[in-house]
Amino acid sequence: MKNLTLLSQIHLARFGRPVGKDIHHSVDPESGHVYVAYSTGPAEGVLVKIADLQSPFPEITELATFPPENDEHLEQWGHVVGVKFLVDIQAVCIVFSHGDVVLFHNETTETGDTMEIVGSVDSGISCMAWSPDEELVIMVTGEGSILEMTKDFDVIAENPIDVEEAGEDVSVNVGWGKKETQFHGTEGKQAAQRKVDTSTHTSSPDDDNNPRLSWRGDGTYFCCSSKDARLGRRVIRVYNREAILQTTSESVDMLEHGLSWRPSGNLIASSQRLPHRHDIVFFERNGLRHGEFTLREETSTVVRELAWNCDSTVLAVWLQRSNGSCIQLWTMNNYKWYMKQELLYNDEGSSVASLQWDVEAALVLHVVTESGSYQRNQYCWDNYINEMLSPDNLGTVAVVDGANLMVTPFRVMNVPPPMSAFTLTVPYAIQHISFSTLHHGDDMAVLLADQRVAFYEMADKTTRPLPEPKLLGLIELAEIPSVSVRQIAWTHPDTLIGLQYDSDIATDSIVVVKLAFDEETKAPKIVSRTDVPLEGLFQRLYFNQTHGDIMLQKADGDLMALTISEDEEPQVGRWMEVHRLPEGCLWMGTTRIGTGPEEYREKAVVGLARNNRLYVNDRLISSETTSFCLHNHFLVFTTATHSARFLPLETSLYDFKIVDNSMLPYDESVRRVERGSKIVLALPYSVNLVLQMPRGNLETIAPRAMVLSVTRDALDKCDFRTAFVTCRKHRIDLNLLFDHNPKIFMENVPEFVKQVKEVDYLNLFLSFLRNEDVTQTLYPVPGSESSLKQQLTAAAAPQSYARPNKNGSKGGSYGAKVSPELAQKVNQICDAIRVELNTLDRNTYINSVLTTYVRKSPPDLESALLLLAKLRDEDQALAEDALKFTIFLADVDRLFDVALGMYDFALVLMVAQWSQKDPREYLPFLNELRTLEKYYQRFRIDDHLKKYKSALQNLSQAGEKYFDDCVSYIRQHNLYKDALKVFGSNPIKHKAILQIYGDSLSVNGDHEQAGVAYAMAGDKEKALEAYQEAGFWREAVVLAHQLNYDAPAMAYLARGLAERMKVDKRFSEAGVLLAEYAKDSEEAVSALLEGRLWSEAIRTTYLYNRLDLMATHVTPGIADGHHDLMESIRDMQEQFDKQTKRLKEVRDLKIEKALAEAAEDMTPDDALDNVDMMSDTTSMASGFSRYTAANSILSKSSHSSKSSSQYTARLKKRNDRKRQRGKKGSVFEEEYLINSLRKLILRVDATKPDVHALLKCLASSMSLERASVLQKEFSKLLQDINDHMLITFIPPTDEFLAKKKAAEEAKAERKKLVRQNQVNAHLMSRHDEAVAQAQIAQLEEVAEQEIAEIYGEPPVMSKEPWDVDLV
Repeated sequence: MKNLTLLSQIHLARFGRPVGKDIHHSVDPESGHVYVAYSTGPAEGVLVKIADLQSPFPEITELATFPPENDEHLEQWGHVVGVKFLVDIQAVCIVFSHGDVVLFHNETTETGDTMEIVGSVDSGISCMAWSPDEELVIMVTGEGSILEMTKDFDVIAENPIDVEEAGEDVSVNVGWGKKETQFHGTEGKQAAQRKVDTSTHTSSPDDDNNPRLSWRGDGTYFCCSSKDARLGRRVIRVYNREAILQTTSESVDMLEHGLSWRPSGNLIASSQRLPHRHDIVFFERNGLRHGEFTLREETSTVVRELAWNCDSTVLAVWLQRSNGSCIQLWTMNNYKWYMKQELLYNDEGSSVASLQWDVEAALVLHVVTESGSYQRNQYCWDNYINEMLSPDNLGTVAVVDGANLMVTPFRVMNVPPPMSAFTLTVPYAIQHISFSTLHHGDDMAVLLADQRVAFYEMADKTTRPLPEPKLLGLIELAEIPSVSVRQIAWTHPDTLIGLQYDSDIATDSIVVVKLAFDEETKAPKIVSRTDVPLEGLFQRLYFNQTHGDIMLQKADGDLMALTISEDEEPQVGRWMEVHRLPEGCLWMGTTRIGTGPEEYREKAVVGLARNNRLYVNDRLISSETTSFCLHNHFLVFTTATHSARFLPLETSLYDFKIVDNSMLPYDESVRRVERGSKIVLALPYSVNLVLQMPRGNLETIAPRAMVLSVTRDALDKCDFRTAFVTCRKHRIDLNLLFDHNPKIFMENVPEFVKQVKEVDYLNLFLSFLRNEDVTQTLYPVPGSESSLKQQLTAAAAPQSYARPNKNGSKGGSYGAKVSPELAQKVNQICDAIRVELNTLDRNTYINSVLTTYVRKSPPDLESALLLLAKLRDEDQALAEDALKFTIFLADVDRLFDVALGMYDFALVLMVAQWSQKDPREYLPFLNELRTLEKYYQRFRIDDHLKKYKSALQNLSQAGEKYFDDCVSYIRQHNLYKDALKVFGSNPIKHKAILQIYGDSLSVNGDHEQAGVAYAMAGDKEKALEAYQEAGFWREAVVLAHQLNYDAPAMAYLARGLAERMKVDKRFSEAGVLLAEYAKDSEEAVSALLEGRLWSEAIRTTYLYNRLDLMATHVTPGIADGHHDLMESIRDMQEQFDKQTKRLKEVRDLKIEKALAEAAEDMTPDDALDNVDMMSDTTSMASGFSRYTAANSILSKSSHSSKSSSQYTARLKKRNDRKRQRGKKGSVFEEEYLINSLRKLILRVDATKPDVHALLKCLASSMSLERASVLQKEFSKLLQDINDHMLITFIPPTDEFLAKKKAAEEAKAERKKLVRQNQVNAHLMSRHDEAVAQAQIAQLEEVAEQEIAEIYGEPPVMSKEPWDVDLV
C-alpha cells in the first residue's frame, strides 16, 4: 500500500555548456557534494563541483579542464567515459575514452598538483565500475577485455570478454528429470516440446553497442553486458572478484544494453525489445531468466539505462521518447510491479544525460540533463489514506501504479494486494494524492505528472456493491514551465493548495487555488490563484482533514502553519504551541491531546523521523517506531520489537508517554504483531487496524484497546446493541456493559432489553454476570485512577498472577473484599431485567426470566421452580422446554432437592423426568413419603435435605407422640437454641429442653451456661454443681442458701471453693470464703500470705482479733517472701548479664565473618545475585543473611514434586525445634537470646507489684535493712535493663516489614488459589493446571522463606511507682 512522495527538489539551472551526451557525475556520500564531468568539445572536458545542495542556491566550482595544458597528445584526447568520487583518498577518478585515467584530489598532493594521470590504456576505455568497497576497479578496454586493478591502479587481471566458455559455475545436467515432465503453467506441455532456435537471436536496434558493468552489493561478483561479435547478440557474463568468468546468461533475443545488479544480490536487471512491447527482464547469478515486467510505453521508446537504489526497493528506468525523456520509478510488492513516479524532461535540451541514486540515502535521485542542469529529488514512502476522524469515513486507501489509481475502502472490504476494489485510470502518471473534507473525507484530488489535477467524488456510500468514485474533471495547475507542484492538499471544498518549486529562483512557495464546481456536471474550474512565498526549502505539506491544520515542515524539523480565510490573504506563520520538531520527520500528523471538550485540548504535532524516532512536539516517545497512525482515541504505532502500542489521547500532554504495564495481567496498550508489520490505517470509530506485512499481504486485526474504545463510546451513547455485539465478537467480558456506568445502565434497562432483544443474547449477558467491577480489574480506562492503582498494586506485589474466578474466567482477585454495592450487583441486574421482561411477552422471554433467578447470588431456584409450576398449569410443552433450559443452567440435583423442599411432588417428578436420575433411585423414596402424615412427611423431607431447623419445626407440629423423637433429634443435631424457640409457648416442654441443654453444656465444659440453664429449668442442685465447677463461688453460695444448707455443709462448700480459688491464683477470694463462710481465720491468713497479700493478711488478723497469728504466720511469711523475692531478683540479674554478654559476642562474630568474606573476594560474582547483603534476617550490624545463601535453590527444588514439599515441611518443623532450644553457636542462637531477654524483662515487670507490696510491709514493720537491700537489688536490675533496651531490641526495617507482609499475603493467597483450583479442577485444561501449579510454587517460595524474628520494638514496661521513698 506504499507510494512514493516527492519531498524536495533542487534544480540547478545551468552549471556548464556540455557538448553531446557524454556527461557523468558522482556524489560524495560524506559531504553531499556532486562532481560532474562532461565534454565541451571533441577533445575537451570539464570537472565541476556542486556544493551546499541544501541551500536554495548551491555553490558551483569548476575544478579542472581537460586535457591539461602540458599534455603532449591534445588532439587524441577523448570524451568522458566515467567518473567516481573515492572517499578514502578524497579524490575524483575520471576515465576518458582514449584510455587515460585521471585523479583529481581535493587537496594538493606532494608534487604540488591536484590532478594527476595515474595510467593509460592504449586501446582506450569503454566503461568503468568501482567495487562498492572502492578496493577494486573494473574497466572494459577498447579491445574488448576485462581489466581489473586495485585502488592503487595495479593490474590484477586482464581477460577477453568474448569467449566460448560458459564459466566455472555453469549449470550441469546430472541426468534426472526431463523438461517434458515438468509443470509449465498455462502454456501446457507444448511449451516443453517447442524448440527455440537461438541462432536467430539478434541484438536490439536500439542497442548503443557499448558494454556495461555492474557490481553486486557485497562486492563479491560483478557482471558485464556486451555485444558478442561471434553470436551477433548481447550477452551478460558474471565474474567473481578475481575477474574469473563464473556464468553466462541464457540466450535472450533482442537483449539491450541496460544493466543494473540489485544490491541485495538476487536479480540482475536488463531490458528486452519485443516486436509488440518493451520488457524489463531479470537474471539470476547463474545466468537464468527470473521474471520480467512490461513497460507501458510505445514501441518507439528506447530504454537508455537502469539503476537500483541502495536498499534494492526501487528500480529507476531511464526512457527516451520521441518528445523527450523521462525517468520511471518502479517497485515490486506481492509479485507485482508498480510504477510509483514518473519524471518528465520534455523541454528542449532538458533530456536526461546521467542519473544516479545516492549511495547512502536510499530515496535520493541525482539527475544531470544534456543542457547542463542538475536536479536532486528526495522521496519517501507514503500511504495515501483518508485520515478524517468520522464514523462514516470509508477508510479509503489509494495506491499509485503509473496512470492507474487503485482504491480500496477498508471499512467496507479488505481486498488483498495486488488487487483493489476500484482501479481508476487517469490521463497521465500520478504524482501525489490528497483527500478532501467532502463526503467524510473520501473525495480525492489527484496530482498528475504533467501538472494537472483530477478530482474524484465518492458521493453514494449506501449502495451495495459500492459504486466507483466519479471523475468530476481536471484543471491545469502549472502556469509557467519553471514551476512544478509536487504535493497538494484539498483543504476546503473550494480550495486547493500546492507546495511548488520554482527552478528559476530556486525556492519553494505555496499556491492557493480557489475552485468552482458546475452545479450540473460538477466540473471544476479555477476561479483565482494566489502564490504565497516561503522562506527556504520545505519537504512536507500536511493537511489534517479533521481539525483543518495546514502545516509545512523543513528538512531540519522547523514547522510553519498556513492560515486561509475567506476575507484575508493566505498567511504563513507559526503555531503558538509548537514551533519545530527535534529533527526532520518524513512522516507527520497533528492531533489534540488532553481531557475535556475538543476545543480545550492541546495541539500536538506527531513526527516520525527516518531513524525510527517518534516525537510528540519536542518530546521523544519511542526510538524504535516503524510506523504510526492517528486514531480518534489513540496514537497507534508499531515498533521494531514487533508490537503495536496504543497511547490514549484523552490524557494530559505531560502524562502522554509510554507506561510500562508489563506487570498487569491485562495490558491493552500493547499488542504483539507479526515481524516487520507496518500500519496502513486505523479505522476511526472502528475496531479494525490494518497492517501490511513485509511481503505485501494485508492483515486486519482488532486490538483490545480499539475494541474497548468502541465499546465505551457505544455505552456512552446508550447504544447497547453495538456494545454487546462488539464484546461478544471479540470476547470481551460482558460485565463491562454494566460496570462502565452502572447508574446509566440501571436507568436504561428497558432500552437495553429493547436493543438486545434476542433471548440468546440476554441469556449470554446474564450468564456472564459476576460481582466484580471489570473496569477496576480487567479493563481500567487508560490514564484513569483505576489504571494507576493497578500499576501501583502490581509494582508493589512480589508477583502478579492471573487467577481463575469462580465462573472459570480469569481476572480480578479471588477472595478480595467486595463493597456492599458490588456484592449485590448480579442480584440488582437480574431483578431489574426480570421486571422489564415481565412487562413484555412472558412466554417469549421465559428462558431469560429463569436465568435471572438462577444467576442470582445465591441462586433463587425456588422462585424459578414456582414459575415453572405456574407455567405447567398453562402450557405443559412450554414448561417442559423451560425446565430443560433451567436444568442446563443449574445443577439438576439441586433443582430436585429444591423442588422436594417445596413439598410439590408433581414438580419433583417433572424435574426428575428431565434429569439423568434413575427412577429406581427416587420413586421408592417418593412413594414412601406419600404414605406419611403431612408434618411428619415434611420432617422426613427436610431431614433428607439436611434442613434441620425446618425439620424440627415440622416434627414439633406432628403431635405429642413425637416429642421423644424431638428430644433425640435436638441432641443429634445440637438444635437446643432453636428448640427453645419452638417450645417456648409450652412451659413443661421448655423446661425439659433446658434440662437437656444444661446436660449438653456440662459435657462440653461450659459449666457457667450450664448453671444458668439448670437454674432456668428449676434444678438448683445441678445448677449449684455447675457453678461450683465453673468457679463462680458467689452464685454457688446463693444457691446453697436457697437450698437451706446448714453451717457444716456451708463450711464444707466454702473450703472446697477456696481450694479452687487457690488453684486459680485467686487468693484474695479464697481468704474471703475461708474467713466469712468457713469461719477459719487462720486458714484465711495462710491463704493471703501464700498469695503475697501481706497487708490483707495483717488486716484479717486484726479484724478477727487473732494477734497470735502475727508471730506465728505473718512475720515468718514476710521473711520467707523477702527471701524468695531476693533469690528471684538475683537469678534474673544473673540471667540478664549472661545473655546480654552472649548476644554481643554473637553479633560481633557476625560482623567479623562478614568482613572476612568480603575481603576474600571483592570481584562481583553472578552467584551472589540471590544473596541479600543487608538482609532483614540480620541485625543492623550484620552483613549477610544466614538464610538467603541457599534459600532460592531450596525453595525452587522444594516444589518440584509432592515429596519435596513434604521434605520442606519436615525441615521447617526441625528448624522450629532448633529455635526453641537456642543451642550455642547455632544459626538460631541470636533469635533465641532476643526472645529469652524479652520474656525476662516482662517477668521483671510483673514482679514490680510484689516488690512494692513487700517494701511497704517491711517499712511498716521497721525492717528497713531488709527493705533497703531489696530495693537496691531490684533498682539495679531495672537500671541494667533500661541501659540495654535499645541495644538489644532493634526497630524493624521497612524491608523486613515488607518481606514479612509479602510472606503472609503469599501464604493466604496460596490457600485461596489451592481451594479455587480444587473447585475448578474439572474445568481446567492441562495447560491451565500447569500454570496454576507454577503460580502455587511461586507463592510457596515467598511464603516459606525463613524470616528470623530478631527485629522488634522493646517490650513495654509499666510506669507505676514500685519503690518506697522512706526506705
